[in-house]
Amino acid sequence: MTYDELIATADEHYADGRYKEAHIEYGQAISVGSARNHYCRHMRGICSRHVAEERMQKALDRPEQRQDYLDQAARWLAKSEANLDSAFDESPEIQLGHIRLEQARTEEAIARFMEMSGGNPERRLTAARTFHEESAELLAHA
Repeated sequence: MTYDELIATADEHYADGRYKEAHIEYGQAISVGSARNHYCRHMRGICSRHVAEERMQKALDRPEQRQDYLDQAARWLAKSEANLDSAFDESPEIQLGHIRLEQARTEEAIARFMEMSGGNPERRLTAARTFHEESAELLAHA
């Protein structure tokens, strides 16, 4: 597949709610092209968060496998955070507010994960508030 075909396939998977598959396709696009890599990283960050949220829900639904699903959620949240950080560094200025908003949502998901794991979510909630504020400012100036 070409670079644009990989992105189109990833977008279709995303639209269908097949986030893990979309994450993989966006990653394959990054490995063969560069023109829209900031978009692919942005979308990978969103997809990773969705997969993590699915795993956290499974941890609640299947207590006998709770720790396995929480471990998986932790890995997907780390991927989300890393991809969104990269997207923010690489993206055109007009996209930065949208990425900050996604970073806020990821921080909120990490806070939920922290609560589920018995940790203190306050630092992550503070980061989420900061990202929300920065997002609003960036979007107002876009």
